[in-house]
Amino acid sequence: MAYTKEDQKKIDETHDKVIEISIVLLGTNGDDGMCGDMKRITESHYKLKRNFWILVAFLAGSGVLGSGIWGITQLAH
Repeated sequence: MAYTKEDQKKIDETHDKVIEISIVLLGTNGDDGMCGDMKRITESHYKLKRNFWILVAFLAGSGVLGSGIWGITQLAH
């Protein structure tokens, strides 16, 4: 099967689009691209989630959380 000029044009356009997508996803010249951004967001989310549960554990351990819940239930009665 021989390629026509139209086929070659489509192949070249597809090649250029694949390069653009690769640059956006993987980055270039020190930029991490969208994949690098996603890694940083994931790490940040993990830290936030960990710190939230540490705060909840601290508040529950110090009695602030338990007494606050008890106080709220007493207001409802």
